[in-house]
Amino acid sequence: MSENSKKQSTELSKRYSLQKHILTLLGLAIAMFYLLFMGFFGSNILKHLISFVTVNEYLLIALYISLFIIIIDVITIPLSFYRGFVLEHMYELSNQKISGWIKDELKKFLISLPLVIAMVEILYIFLRNFPGSWWIFVTVIWIFFSVIMAKLAPVLIFPLFYKSVPLENKEVKEGLESLAEGTGINIQGVYKINLSKNTKKANAALAGIGSTRRVLLGDTLLDSYTPAEIKSVFAHELGHHVYQHIWKMLAIGTVSGFFGFAFCHLVLTKVIVVLGYQNIHDIAAFPAVCMALAVSGFILLPIQNAISRRFERACDKYAIEKTNDPDAFISTMEKLAEQNLADRTPNRVVELLFYSHPPISKRIEMAKEHVQL
Repeated sequence: MSENSKKQSTELSKRYSLQKHILTLLGLAIAMFYLLFMGFFGSNILKHLISFVTVNEYLLIALYISLFIIIIDVITIPLSFYRGFVLEHMYELSNQKISGWIKDELKKFLISLPLVIAMVEILYIFLRNFPGSWWIFVTVIWIFFSVIMAKLAPVLIFPLFYKSVPLENKEVKEGLESLAEGTGINIQGVYKINLSKNTKKANAALAGIGSTRRVLLGDTLLDSYTPAEIKSVFAHELGHHVYQHIWKMLAIGTVSGFFGFAFCHLVLTKVIVVLGYQNIHDIAAFPAVCMALAVSGFILLPIQNAISRRFERACDKYAIEKTNDPDAFISTMEKLAEQNLADRTPNRVVELLFYSHPPISKRIEMAKEHVQL
């Protein structure tokens, strides 16, 4: 790539990243405004209207949560459509048809709504029966739920959005088998997924735990990268398995959940009187629950991202050492930056807030340092 082409690509990626971050922050602002409005005005009205339909606590909660989610989804549909469909097509990163986008959004809604209702029902069971210590019990339930979702998502939820098949390319498969030897991961657990039906971006991931653990490689990656580059990507994902990063992230999520629910308890006990709620388990106070969890999540996000970046750096080093091919790693990063329009050198604040992976420039710099050793 010429210097002029590289400069144009860099400018394009920075514009794309900036727009994505602005839209993300705008979405957060809209969500927070919605929670504030509901907390001060709308929530009691919504609960009062539903009480004309039923006084059963469980049904009241289910109807309240359903309407609560539907309202915010309707409000944010234009923003979601622009960010997830229009922007991706604007930068020629998407293959998705509008019918496909609508279908995927409906799937997300139909999957998430029952799960959220079930989680909130459980939350309010503990709020009613253990008003002083509910947050401890809910943290334990959160741990259990996280483990179940980590195990089942790759086999029950992910296939609803992307078709996956066992990797069949003989040359690639044999190369990956050699890397997997002695690590405890079965090459049969490596799948090709049809990312190209929606996107031109390349991606890969380690998903699942125990019997559902698998490495997922996008067809956009397998069809455009050399066997050496694919081995480099696979070795990186293998590193997550070797270092038990999924379990470690679940543990970190548990600690975050503990502090989040504890903070939520503190907020609830303070606001129920100020905002005129009946008690701590009043469903009308649900916006305060969401607000408290959102604030604690935002506070903890830079810490979680820092830990995630550290894990990713460890896997980058593992991939380079495992393949003994830093040049393949560097060329892979260069291709990913170009194909995914990744900002190679983001602002440090943006990196701290939004980046779960080190920026491409730092990953390449680390690989070049390895070459010099």
